[in-house]
Amino acid sequence: LQPYSYFLVVARLEPENNIETILKGYLLSDRETHCPLIVVGKTDTPHGKYLVGKYGGEKSVRFVGGIYDFDKLNSLRHFSSAYFHGHSVGGTNPSLLEAMASGSFIVASDNVFNASVLRGDALYFSSDADVCTIINSLEAETEAKRDTFVANNLERIKTAYSWEKLTDEHEQYFLEILNKE
Repeated sequence: LQPYSYFLVVARLEPENNIETILKGYLLSDRETHCPLIVVGKTDTPHGKYLVGKYGGEKSVRFVGGIYDFDKLNSLRHFSSAYFHGHSVGGTNPSLLEAMASGSFIVASDNVFNASVLRGDALYFSSDADVCTIINSLEAETEAKRDTFVANNLERIKTAYSWEKLTDEHEQYFLEILNKE
């Protein structure tokens, strides 16, 4: 893989992570012939097997399985042209924070969880048509917004999601509980 010449998805291959929506939008786009989509995640789940069966034959889609070496994974995230985050349930997702911390240009599922973390520093999709539109306009978007989005997300990781801040907030909360008794 060459830097900034591929798209990336890192997720459990489950329906709520919108991987099929990303795949469909990618395959509808103009970029799929020269910018591969790399899908990182275990493929031996029922939905993973379904996705590989349906899309694994596409020459520009690469299912690479799980990658558990964080240095390699963060390098993949950092050097992707865009990191697609399809997670749609459950609050602040650790994978999203890791993508932010690795300097990824993020395209995320449009939901309250992702928006509360990323705010305006990502592009958002709700459908495969949205994914297609974003991919087709990504060069212009990347030039205009990449550096700003990445810098803002890195700053947010340092300030809002640092271990020190989270530890202090938990400690304060526990002290408040103890003082109520």
